[in-house]
Amino acid sequence: MSLLRPTFRTLLLAGLLAALAGARPSAPPASAAALPERSHVAAADTVAPAMPAAPASRSDTLRFRPSIHFFDSTGHEPDLDPDVVMEFESETSWLKAPMGDHLLDHPDLWSTHHHWRSQELVPAVDYNRVDILRLGLHYQAQRPMTMYPRVGARFEYATGRERNLYGIQMEQPLLPTARFVFGFGIVRRTEHAELELVEDVENSLAMLLTRTDYRDYYEREGAGLYLSWRVPDFSRVSLHLRDDEYRSLSVNPSVRSWFNMSRPLRENPAIDEGRARSVILRLERLTRRSSIARAGLYHWIELERAGDQLGGDFDYTRLLADVRGVVRLSPATSLSLRAVVGSELDGTLTRQKSFAVGGVDGLRAHAFKSFSGNQAALGQAEYTVGLWALRGEGFEGGLHALAFLDVGTAWQNDANRWDVANQRFATDLGFGLATSEDGMRIYVARDLNDPSAEYVWSLRLQRPF
Repeated sequence: MSLLRPTFRTLLLAGLLAALAGARPSAPPASAAALPERSHVAAADTVAPAMPAAPASRSDTLRFRPSIHFFDSTGHEPDLDPDVVMEFESETSWLKAPMGDHLLDHPDLWSTHHHWRSQELVPAVDYNRVDILRLGLHYQAQRPMTMYPRVGARFEYATGRERNLYGIQMEQPLLPTARFVFGFGIVRRTEHAELELVEDVENSLAMLLTRTDYRDYYEREGAGLYLSWRVPDFSRVSLHLRDDEYRSLSVNPSVRSWFNMSRPLRENPAIDEGRARSVILRLERLTRRSSIARAGLYHWIELERAGDQLGGDFDYTRLLADVRGVVRLSPATSLSLRAVVGSELDGTLTRQKSFAVGGVDGLRAHAFKSFSGNQAALGQAEYTVGLWALRGEGFEGGLHALAFLDVGTAWQNDANRWDVANQRFATDLGFGLATSEDGMRIYVARDLNDPSAEYVWSLRLQRPF
């Protein structure tokens, strides 16, 4: 049976869009309205399921022996101590570089969040300066660790372009362990660069409320097939063969916002239109956010070769690596780290495949795409301290303090050489506050390379990495 599970952010965005169109958002379901009031109790930054009481000197934590072990995306089970401290923040979340077509959740992520369910149907909503309003549905059906095929499909309509968009992906396990998988897919979608990581809901709210779009767009239509191998203790290695058509998109003059209507919209840059036939070697690993000291290393590494014997209009070899990790320094403090490397190794990169650094996803004191070229390097570190947590039955909240450092740049090297030692890196330092579940973050950042630089404030609804 299909399940419709709209997220809170999606419902919020749908309500705002309805208000923009002059409609009244629908009332909440009767079942939700009938819920009794919940009492909110201030608590320490760590919590755990009800178990025998801990000693009075450690009232901020509870210890228990876990009955369920969680595996990371390579099938590796963390070496858990019998006594595990469960802390408040995001203990059930997974760390993942948000790249790809987003048609199928990783089996590990699905098992954690859906448990017994085999199907899901959710609304898809986006509001941007080229599509205006993009509405659709996203469906998934999967039973991890079985021989059943996994299917993901998304169907959307872009009102500003009067264009139907779609994506269908299917994976067939070749062994009961799902270690080897064959898959294929077809897509027609509004695309943006991999390093522009702002999600649809957050970007849509920025367009509605501040007339700001954090992404540049183009259309990609094509098909591909792949074979993946889940290598234990290492990564999910996959080999893809793709055939894609790329098209430029322009800003729609009819796009509206609630505020700042006098602010001119940034032009959507043209891309190199044409057909790309490519082979891609991809390594992907996600890991569960853990309560042990080391939360794990996760990554997205992609080597793409287009043209040559494959044909098509483009000829290049491109490497993109995004490696991330979280170190638990104490039950209430953590250090998040990210390193990004992008390089053109051969041929000539298309404009849509070039690299750009700057803005809320990278250098947070710099403007969007302050640096661009066929080479890029970025390093980020964010230190988080849990100040307090608020929880009650059916409710979780709290506050964290943040300090971060961003260092990076992008540049052009026509000889396709990785000459990172010759570059001058931009350096941004900043501070912020965040809710314990990262539903909202407030940053202030400053460019350390410019003594006269002003402070840059930003409001986010997600982690930058």
